[in-house]
Amino acid sequence: MSYVQALLQALRPAFSRQATFAWFVVAFAGFVTRSDVYGVSSIVRALGLAPSLYPCLLNLFHSSAWSLENLRIYWWQWLHKQPVIEYVADRIVLVGDHTKQPKEARKMPEVSTMHQDSETSSKPTFFRGHHWACLGLLGQAAHKRFALPLWAEIHPEASQDSRATRLVQVAGQISGHLKTPAFLVLDAFFAVGSVFRTAATFGDRLHILTRAKKNVVAFKPPPPPRKHQRGRHRTYGRKLKLMSLFDACSPAFIKTEAIVYQKKEIIRYLTLDLIWKPISGRLRFFLIETSRGRIILMTSDFNLDALTALQLYCRRISIETLFDSLKNLLGGLAYHFWSKYLEPVSRRPSRNSTLTSKSSRPEKTKNTLEAIEKFLSLQLIVLGTLQLLAANFGSEITQQANCWLRTPCGDIPSAFVTRTALANLIRTNIRILAKNWITQLIFAKQKASLPPNNKIDKQNEAA
Repeated sequence: MSYVQALLQALRPAFSRQATFAWFVVAFAGFVTRSDVYGVSSIVRALGLAPSLYPCLLNLFHSSAWSLENLRIYWWQWLHKQPVIEYVADRIVLVGDHTKQPKEARKMPEVSTMHQDSETSSKPTFFRGHHWACLGLLGQAAHKRFALPLWAEIHPEASQDSRATRLVQVAGQISGHLKTPAFLVLDAFFAVGSVFRTAATFGDRLHILTRAKKNVVAFKPPPPPRKHQRGRHRTYGRKLKLMSLFDACSPAFIKTEAIVYQKKEIIRYLTLDLIWKPISGRLRFFLIETSRGRIILMTSDFNLDALTALQLYCRRISIETLFDSLKNLLGGLAYHFWSKYLEPVSRRPSRNSTLTSKSSRPEKTKNTLEAIEKFLSLQLIVLGTLQLLAANFGSEITQQANCWLRTPCGDIPSAFVTRTALANLIRTNIRILAKNWITQLIFAKQKASLPPNNKIDKQNEAA
């Protein structure tokens, strides 16, 4: 509990008013202890608050007394000081990806029609919802890797930046705030020229590592021009289809032992520095064949070796675990904020119809969108706190959770076990009126919502 108190106190400067920070702490405790995921009202039920305090919790997410930018900066600074942060070649490792959340609300801002890329047949091909971008910071404890949540944002449809470049820009800003160079590990969706061009604007501070598409082609450096040769010098050399090189250049591959997704096996790889036409410049390509198949990785860092690149890409899966915990454990995407100033949008729009609804008060609608992002950002801080607690207090959490698992988690408890332990601790502190300031703050909110003693006596007499 002292660790949680220190973390929340580190976030205090992000709030201009003490009352707003107090409700932030109440919401933090409510998200940990709640047993359902039905929006803000679940906090009232979890902490035993009066229904009259529900508008106060709503006002927390619409309040102008705190901004996401300031809160994120203090959260990043806290995370950067933690000993669990993993460094590779003196660089922090950022992992990023997108996730889609269906939303059928007709008056919710920035709801758009999206295509479902998942291979699950139970999901519809097209649906209405929000497109979220997320970044995490790679941490490790007891040989377990996890993504500490850093940033999440709904990508607006009217934005000039693409979904890919916006995420790279934020990663460069995070690296600048922390004053530490970084690797950004991404999947094949980001294997486009604009991503590498955007990363190049940050210089050596940010390097990209991503999986290439299967049809990727690259060029060898052009041959040196002959003496007294007329005409323009060649820009590109021989064109190479990289997937075909696994068979065409098989003798040039190097065999070695590597760890692929926590399993040791024999792999073969080939490293090539080639010219990639989308950026009109050189990149380093790694052709790697494992028991899972053939994969091509591409990076802007020419000092990176193939085995390190493979290990980094294998750790990208931690962002998927982050999405799973955020959606299914915390219910972070089960929000219900909507704006009454928006025109309702049809759930079955006709072809060539305008899907962007107009708002009679754009500033109020923008505030609703910020409330949605604040709601999710608070959930990200809760999830990051659970991960840090699991890494630092593994044995204490296992004892405090007092829950049976068919498959034990090992030295590092899961987010579910950690949340159960922290929820048990908060409920126990409230029951015994513990002296820590978090419990005292929650108890004060509960006490303030009770009617005066004379009203209670009259109610008892009437009963």
